[in-house]
Amino acid sequence: MSTSRDPAKSRPLSANVKRLMRLSRAAPENAKVIKVAWQFTAQDYAYCNKQGQLFMEAASMGLAMEDFAPRFMNSQLAGVFDVSFAAAKGMENDELSNLLRIPLLLKSPEAIVEALYWIDDIISRAGDGQNKSLLLSRAYEAERLRLPPALAELPDEPNRNVDELSYAYWLGFIYRCECLLHEESSRMVYGAFDEDVMHRAYADLLKSPLGQCDLIDGASEICAQLDRMLVQEIWPAVSARQKRLQAREQFRPLKQTKARI
Repeated sequence: MSTSRDPAKSRPLSANVKRLMRLSRAAPENAKVIKVAWQFTAQDYAYCNKQGQLFMEAASMGLAMEDFAPRFMNSQLAGVFDVSFAAAKGMENDELSNLLRIPLLLKSPEAIVEALYWIDDIISRAGDGQNKSLLLSRAYEAERLRLPPALAELPDEPNRNVDELSYAYWLGFIYRCECLLHEESSRMVYGAFDEDVMHRAYADLLKSPLGQCDLIDGASEICAQLDRMLVQEIWPAVSARQKRLQAREQFRPLKQTKARI
């Protein structure tokens, strides 16, 4: 399958963004931080369900989550979803959503997947300094959502692997839960929990009693476990690795200088 530049290599989260994310998750080592007291509503879960269905549709089309998840979560389309899902009174009554006809798109998750890859295909071929919005506008008028290579090469038969479809639905659902719980963008959430981390978390979840619960009933605890893992394991490991690399870089010039002497 031909793909454009890897969306997972988008600019990393800044130290300040990570600090705010840490405070939002009430880091265990800081007992004075006020914990997030978000109470999920039926409407919130409806939004999570819509995103879960979108991810499941992508899996059904034959797209691997290791490709689709970073592509969607780091996309401008996901940014529009973030604004729309967070808007007062929700998606269907949001003026921006109505303008972009996203409620209509949500009735056809496949159309969203195709639009995502179509946009990525056009942007990936843009030259330096070219107006990407203008390119998209012209391409739409000229091609009317021509099927991009990444989708044209998908198998004709839909993916019927129940395990893969279940994981894809769970992934989209929980990603949106994290966005809503901490009022963070899709890019921020993916920057904290990439697909590889989520895949391993899902495998561990299936082995636990929580894996036998209805997803809506267990969503809050799943997010809490992910947040604890982020604060207690992932970020400390990244920080320790960075310190080791810095120490190695500081030692290298000194070693080379001694060798010359």
